[in-house]
Amino acid sequence: YDFADSEDLAQCHAAWVELELRQENWDMALNLARRATSGKKVSKAARGLSRSLRLWNLLFDLEESLGTVQTTKDAYDRALELKVATPSHVLNYASFLKDKKYFEESFAAYERGLGLFPFPHAGGILLWKNYLTEFLERYAGSKTPRARELFDRCLAECPPEESPEFYLLYGDYEETHGLTKRALRVYERMCASVPPSEKYAAYRLYIAKAIQYLGVTSARPIYESAISALEDGPASRICLEYAKMETGLRESDRARTVLVYGAQLADPRRDPDYWKAWHEFEVSHGNEETFREMLRVKRSVAAAFSTVNYNAAEMGGGVPKVDTLTEESALEMIAEREGVEVDSRKKPLIGGFVSGKKRTAGAADLGEVERRAARLRQVTGGDGGGAAESSASAAAVGGDGGDDEIDIDDIDGNEDEEEEQTPPPPTTNAKSVRGVSEKAIPTAVFGGITASGDGET
Repeated sequence: YDFADSEDLAQCHAAWVELELRQENWDMALNLARRATSGKKVSKAARGLSRSLRLWNLLFDLEESLGTVQTTKDAYDRALELKVATPSHVLNYASFLKDKKYFEESFAAYERGLGLFPFPHAGGILLWKNYLTEFLERYAGSKTPRARELFDRCLAECPPEESPEFYLLYGDYEETHGLTKRALRVYERMCASVPPSEKYAAYRLYIAKAIQYLGVTSARPIYESAISALEDGPASRICLEYAKMETGLRESDRARTVLVYGAQLADPRRDPDYWKAWHEFEVSHGNEETFREMLRVKRSVAAAFSTVNYNAAEMGGGVPKVDTLTEESALEMIAEREGVEVDSRKKPLIGGFVSGKKRTAGAADLGEVERRAARLRQVTGGDGGGAAESSASAAAVGGDGGDDEIDIDDIDGNEDEEEEQTPPPPTTNAKSVRGVSEKAIPTAVFGGITASGDGET
């Protein structure tokens, strides 16, 4: 039977090996597993047996149980050469060599595995952790230069997200078997290399180690670099710790300076703990002037933060975006709410003119307003006080006597033609007209310009 798929053929060979094991034919089972993974086959499916993880796992188990150390090493070496080994195979190989007291060959197996699974492969991270741990367990502080070379290689290739664990291991090794200054330099490198989410914890560890080995005052430059490197939230917390340290040293002025600097990073509405700590500090170590200064700084910082436009993700999801209204859209919105009809056409405005009613397009020009005012004076002073003229004048001046606004309507075209042909009669005094009441024309009609004439405004 010719198998089309190598996986089916591998399953058949695995079943054959298990059959021999059930019959307790140990040597036959081991030889079958070795022959299946040798790759010396004619058909395409048979050649694929050398890539089957099922058969390789079975062979490794049989070699470690029934074979010798050398045959087991040969099997693992061949798997590494064919690049069919997985990180778990490398770990098993190194553990097998370690149990047989082949420590250097165990480390060589790790090196070969790291060549197959470099960073950022997950297997590379696992291999480096076990490699460094077993090396330090084996040699401790006897081969310090080699251990440092391994740590430097690892950290040079390691991505920042996975580096904190290796930095901690390196720093602990230097504290135990190396030099204190080298350990502090390792922690300093960690603060610069870790991702932003881990920087706050890294700086706190660095500060604690510096205080432990070099004293409290040695932490001042570390605090300053941490404040400049961290974001606003963690930096404000570092400022509080810095001020607390200075307060413990009875350096109240230095502590107050740190608090003033950190105030620009702490929004009073979002970080009340910072301002509460500063308030307690001024109550304990300040005076009235410093307390007033604290309140002034708090007001100025609150005003500065109130002008910042926070994005919706920071203030809370689901906040709709508000578009800026233009003048036209705002007027349309108000008109719709009040139920007032607004003419959408743009009209020229006259300075100082305030109208209670919507003006017509014809009365928008100042010259036109002056001409109509002249016609109004002509009508009021032309005839001897007839009823028609009186009613026309009253209608022209305003329907009710108490209204200050005048709505000037268009006059018939015939009157315009007559005025164009006949020059206007001389203006008579309004007092000589009988039966007509006198009323001053509001100055708003002339757009803030005083009308020229004999006494009329």
